[in-house]
Amino acid sequence: MKHSVKNLQLPISFPEMELTFADFFCGCGGFSVGFLNAGLKCISAMDICSDALWSYWYNLCYKGWSHLWVNPENPELKKIKKKKMWNDGKTSNALFQNIPDNWLSAHVTEPMPCLNLFMYSIMDLEPEMWMEMCNVRPGDISIFIGGPPCQGFSTCNHNRNILDERNQLPLRFIYYCKVCKPKIVLMENVPGILTLGKKKGDKEGPFPIWLREKFEDAGYTMEYRVLNAADYGVPQRRKRVFFYAVRKDVSSSELFPNKTHGKHLQQYLTVIEAIGHLPPIKSGERWGKDSAYRAYAMNEREGFVICPQCFHYKLKEREICNNCGYDLPDTIEGGMLVFPEIGMMAGIKQHIDNDILREKTEFLYKEKI
Repeated sequence: MKHSVKNLQLPISFPEMELTFADFFCGCGGFSVGFLNAGLKCISAMDICSDALWSYWYNLCYKGWSHLWVNPENPELKKIKKKKMWNDGKTSNALFQNIPDNWLSAHVTEPMPCLNLFMYSIMDLEPEMWMEMCNVRPGDISIFIGGPPCQGFSTCNHNRNILDERNQLPLRFIYYCKVCKPKIVLMENVPGILTLGKKKGDKEGPFPIWLREKFEDAGYTMEYRVLNAADYGVPQRRKRVFFYAVRKDVSSSELFPNKTHGKHLQQYLTVIEAIGHLPPIKSGERWGKDSAYRAYAMNEREGFVICPQCFHYKLKEREICNNCGYDLPDTIEGGMLVFPEIGMMAGIKQHIDNDILREKTEFLYKEKI
């Protein structure tokens, strides 16, 4: 049975469908950002959680340039109407301050926002209806991506069970692929999906077997691999399994990238190198235009120097800054005292207490809580 839908924004026609993708179980948009930054264009993003979708909309969508489709039976419908945030036409993402016309046309290369945002469960919307709402045909959208909920597979769940109803969502995702026929499918989950229900002596658990069979039935060839985010320049040891499926009539090269960090490669990125240059904030504190002149200190840290080009912390032994590519033999030893939009003092050897510095420079800013 087809559901009636509520479209909260005006319809938009689009002329070109090359290099497009759809994001299922999109959350606040982390998966989408990677594909947008790679130059692809998002046709649809779907999630059941209103708070996650609001974050997605606020960062990656634009009023007048994105549809918001809401399941009229969604209990959170009243919640989003009460917020009155969805239609204010604002975004916090500087990438999308200037939106060109016909953003799906081939000449547009900058990251673009999502065209259709769905507050739906994938279980409650049939793929045929979804295509009709997006105004697409089978095969029009090139890539499907999705990160189904992992709670039923995670080893942190001490009561995990094959029969957990959340574990059916990856199979439903593959059914969407069977009907909608994208060229490539990329699905990620926790490594626990490989071991749930696995018996002693088995090479793999039942879920990778079932997923491979379902992809085969849908017309795809599937392979999977466990990747560690730290091996690719992320300051976190985070392992995830990626299932990569290609439609059988489509030629494809190797998807999984070579490692860039680790043994015999670049050193792993540290958290200090990634965010150590940012000003310290207290719980509930906000940094905006009214606090632009607050001073803060980047104190000297053992084993680290400061890049003179981008002012990020770097391990002393690095030869090239992984943030800006600057040749690092010329570095700033010591710390820095920073006055945003005013200036800075470099090479400070004396430790500066940021809490005291706040009090000393209180007259320079208006704090917003």
